[in-house]
Amino acid sequence: MNNNPVRAALFALTILYGLLIALLAVLDTPALGLVAAIGGVLLGLGWAFSGRFTRGRA
Repeated sequence: MNNNPVRAALFALTILYGLLIALLAVLDTPALGLVAAIGGVLLGLGWAFSGRFTRGRA
């Protein structure tokens, strides 16, 4: 992993998001699917744009 602060923040958010999904699953929350879908799309877009803007600079 490189020293890009945006990518480091995205990595931390991805870990926290995984923990949130696990917690919601353990608590059997009805909104689990909605939270998982929205968060997955947002994190995916974040990683995609991060890769797009840092391509060639690694």
